[in-house]
Amino acid sequence: MRKNNRGLGVPYASRLEAVLLVTLGCLNIALLGVLCYFLKSNTVITAALVAVLYLLEIAIIAYKRRTLITEIPEKNIYELLRERGSIVFKNSTSPVITVDFHGRILWYNDAMRETLGIDVNYVGNDVSDVLGIDYKTALYAEARATVGSRIYKCEGFVVSERSGGVYLLLLRDITDMLETEKRYNDERVAVAYIAIDNVEDVLNYVHEKFADEVSKVDDKLKAWADSMNAVLKSYDNDKYVMLFDSSELDKCIANKFSILDEIRDTRVGDSASITVSMGISRCQGTLKDREIDAQDAVDLALQRGGDQVVYKSEEGTAFYGGRTKTVYKRSNVRSRTFSSQLTSLMARSDNVIIMGHRYGDFDSFGAAVGLARLASICGVKANIAVDLRDKNLYPCVEMMRKNDIYEQTFVDNADGLDLIGPDTLVILVDHNVLARAQFPDIAQKAASVAIIDHHRKIDALSGSVKISYIEPSASSCCELVAEMLESAISSQYLLKEEADLLLAGILLDTKQFTRNTGTRTFGAAQYLRGAGANPTDVYNLFKTAPEDLSKEARFHTSITVYRDNVAISCCEGDTDESFRIIASKAADKMLTLRGVEAAFTLVKIGEQIHISGRSSGKINVQLILERLNGGGHFDVAGAQVTSNSIISVLRELKSSIDDYLD
Repeated sequence: MRKNNRGLGVPYASRLEAVLLVTLGCLNIALLGVLCYFLKSNTVITAALVAVLYLLEIAIIAYKRRTLITEIPEKNIYELLRERGSIVFKNSTSPVITVDFHGRILWYNDAMRETLGIDVNYVGNDVSDVLGIDYKTALYAEARATVGSRIYKCEGFVVSERSGGVYLLLLRDITDMLETEKRYNDERVAVAYIAIDNVEDVLNYVHEKFADEVSKVDDKLKAWADSMNAVLKSYDNDKYVMLFDSSELDKCIANKFSILDEIRDTRVGDSASITVSMGISRCQGTLKDREIDAQDAVDLALQRGGDQVVYKSEEGTAFYGGRTKTVYKRSNVRSRTFSSQLTSLMARSDNVIIMGHRYGDFDSFGAAVGLARLASICGVKANIAVDLRDKNLYPCVEMMRKNDIYEQTFVDNADGLDLIGPDTLVILVDHNVLARAQFPDIAQKAASVAIIDHHRKIDALSGSVKISYIEPSASSCCELVAEMLESAISSQYLLKEEADLLLAGILLDTKQFTRNTGTRTFGAAQYLRGAGANPTDVYNLFKTAPEDLSKEARFHTSITVYRDNVAISCCEGDTDESFRIIASKAADKMLTLRGVEAAFTLVKIGEQIHISGRSSGKINVQLILERLNGGGHFDVAGAQVTSNSIISVLRELKSSIDDYLD
């Protein structure tokens, strides 16, 4: 019975308690008899009251006993610590220090004395001078102290709160553990994928004798691998995989992957340079996990324009290099391949929604119209999601609505969401981040997404993206769409209005064919001209209102030159949405200033600071604005920063410029 009660946690009554309970029972019975005899009260009611009283007395006794059960052991423990605690801490193999509330050392044990040095007495010294840490830090968080050549984890406890407090610091030697961890991290295998950029295009257009120059890149990569005791193996054409210790990777990060500059010095012909792209990973997990991450990283490097390293770790993704313009690709094989994949995906979809980026321009709108024509060829209904209140695109929307084919094509956010079904395909044009779409909720709701863009890729794509065509060497998104249309239909089946808008997008991003042009750019323009595109009609779309000239003058009157070659202009005060376009035009004109190689305009519109960046081709403004969560092209980029102070954003911009130039 005792065993069962103990298992149930029932306390046993002492002999004294049993006697007390019997005595109280007798007294309560006597009380019942007295009340009934002298007061002539109701016997049943009086008995019930006496029974309740007896139960209350039992409850009080039980409570007192339970209190004693918990208090007496605690009292005994405190007595034990007071008597034996100092001996335990004194003989402990772990260093122990006690300090007062000022941080002065009051006492330390023998282990701490051996750690600090037997011949020196540190009692009375400040513990921060001895351990290099504030004792208060150890009370609330993990702290590390270095004593001699050893590293200790320091934990703090409150011993007494009298007279300001007495505190105990318990040290645990973690030197060996940290060395083991470091050795593991240093010897953990890092995986790198390396691809020579555009070597096929270079060799196709140079004399055969220059093939020897290309082979020098292979020799430089092998010499670099040998210097790091790495394993370098070639696979496919001009592609490599490399395995090496993580400790060597830290050296590469320290010199910012100087191998990129060494390879870039290899020139084919008079001006063509050969560059490489790398994807590296040393993330935790299996070797297979790192191999997959490295493959994704090199793909990202190539889609960002090449000549750079994309490094993935537990902390995130880092970029190195990318300071040269993307090598122009003369072949449009990839365009034809993607066009075939996209039309196949369109044909399997119930409907298609095409959408540009926020604050759309001629390039995003023209590309959307061109893809709507491609969808109609596949027999699929297409809609273009656009901000119908945007004054900059309103003339384009009205021009297309005059044609019966496009009368019901353009939808806003609400109508676009209603069109989303399980087999809806959403195509994003002129951007590659879902959050930057004109209506992000439409892009996020869709199960299938395709991307067509000419800007450098910022980060890994969402899982809903089925196919993507990101070509930073292209002049514009309209150029890419025009090439796709050329491989699908003859120019005579393209509407004049469609051709005009596609040509307008090319003219916008090439600054009337003066920047970022190549043979494919003029080939696309020729195809559009055959479809009826009229340069005169297109130029009418670029005309601005007279009041815009005075708005643009506000930027030109506040230009400052930073670091001798970067022009910056700010505009705040009375502004509206039209200042976004005006800011970009002002940045373009600022590039005409003598000695200016990059220009930035900042304008505060509502709660956001809009930044437009332009470059003459020597400074990568996309890398500069990427630090401010922006993006774009090598010489055309932008960013939107939520802030109430244009001065603070200007300070961030200058810091990013300094990091790039230094």
